[in-house]
Amino acid sequence: MSVETELGNLEVINKTKDSLQNQILFIEKIEIKGNKKTKRKIITREIDLQANVSHPFKELKELIKLDENKIFNTGLFNSVNAELEFIEGSENHVKIIFFVEERWYIWPSIIFKLADRNFSDWLFNQDAATDRFEYGFKFDQFNVRGLNEKLSAMAQFGFKRRFYFGYNIPYLNKDQTFGMGLNFSFSELDQLDYTNIENKRLFIDADSIYGDDNDRQIISNTLTSNLFFNYRESYYNTHSVRLTYSRTTIVDEILQFNENYLGRDGELEQDYFGLTYIFRRDFRDRNNYPLKGFLIDGRLAKIGLGIFNDINQGYAQAHVAHFKPLKYNFNIASSLSAYTSYPRFQPYNNMQGLGFANNLLKGYELYVIQGQHYVMNKTEFKKRLFSIEANLGKLMPLKQFRKVPIAAYFKVFFDHGYVQNNLPESSRTTVSPLLSNRYIYSYGAGLDLVTYYDAVLRLEYSINALNEGGFFINVKSGI
Repeated sequence: MSVETELGNLEVINKTKDSLQNQILFIEKIEIKGNKKTKRKIITREIDLQANVSHPFKELKELIKLDENKIFNTGLFNSVNAELEFIEGSENHVKIIFFVEERWYIWPSIIFKLADRNFSDWLFNQDAATDRFEYGFKFDQFNVRGLNEKLSAMAQFGFKRRFYFGYNIPYLNKDQTFGMGLNFSFSELDQLDYTNIENKRLFIDADSIYGDDNDRQIISNTLTSNLFFNYRESYYNTHSVRLTYSRTTIVDEILQFNENYLGRDGELEQDYFGLTYIFRRDFRDRNNYPLKGFLIDGRLAKIGLGIFNDINQGYAQAHVAHFKPLKYNFNIASSLSAYTSYPRFQPYNNMQGLGFANNLLKGYELYVIQGQHYVMNKTEFKKRLFSIEANLGKLMPLKQFRKVPIAAYFKVFFDHGYVQNNLPESSRTTVSPLLSNRYIYSYGAGLDLVTYYDAVLRLEYSINALNEGGFFINVKSGI
């Protein structure tokens, strides 16, 4: 839960730090305290330090900090703090104690959210329409059996009716290197976006097709299932292979608006198997709001394996991000992302681009910039204004929520990129694009608020290449 724990502030028992600067320390034992549900082996999997090994104090301090980060990034704990305790009667024999505070693992929750990509998209592009909300129930069970497994189930209604089930087992073998997971999703829509005009999506709903009707008319549904396998070769490197099956159907009236929605020849159904390989090297201090380290994420995917002939598409994607702390609570962060795909023609339902989730240039929240290829760079320079932690004490009966951390960062930023769209001007998929096939950029300033479980709220004012200025609200880290 801690927003920014000072992991470098190692507490030393039975000695003063000043007397240790040039000393070689021998690790006699490593202990873990505070884990009531989490199995010990899940924590020791993250610890690189070993007993019966010697290190200079300065080196040992850095190694302990790295292990604290790795344990925290399992997502299982509110806080992780290490203590270095000298064995009584010894000058250089020590034991290291990791104190962990477990998070709340059972999360039944009510869903109530916007169906659109972000708040500004709903407010301006959809005129704050009241029928674009999604609601329902969700259940997440983290750390099932104390083995960092995750069980998820969801029933969602409203704009999109969606049912979901997923189970992830991170470790199957004794060495804790192989894992697997599976999930299933089924969704139904009574309205969908069918084209992109001037880089803004247009929607059609069932009432426009069939007329006003008290009964809900479904115009599209999608069934998706994924089976994935993970191999964690080291503390920081993970390889994943994902096998996907997807089936999407639409009513034939959609073809009046875009005959290329699911394919070139006016298809009403799209079936495919897909295979994706993912390599990830994650050396960040924090997953959700990192301030130090780097991330490398690379993906290769083939959509359509020849079992069905509905689609034959592939792509390669790369993302590199670097985070560096500076003096006086300043930080700088930068990322570079690139995507390339084939063939030139791609159905509207499968076209990628910039505009969704964090795959977005700031200042372009109102736009979806589709294309077969893109590259973008985002840079932020920020200063921590404050980082505090209130304790609610007995006012909060659940101890996992008694500490209320919050940190604020003021930032300035510059984002830029390029999206290449090779579809002809007559395409019904992207009509009169304003932002593809040209250099685009944005700049501005904002405030990041980071709180419970590393949740992030971004308040930003930006100006884009169209000379449009705007205030935008987003969640999750900007890089």
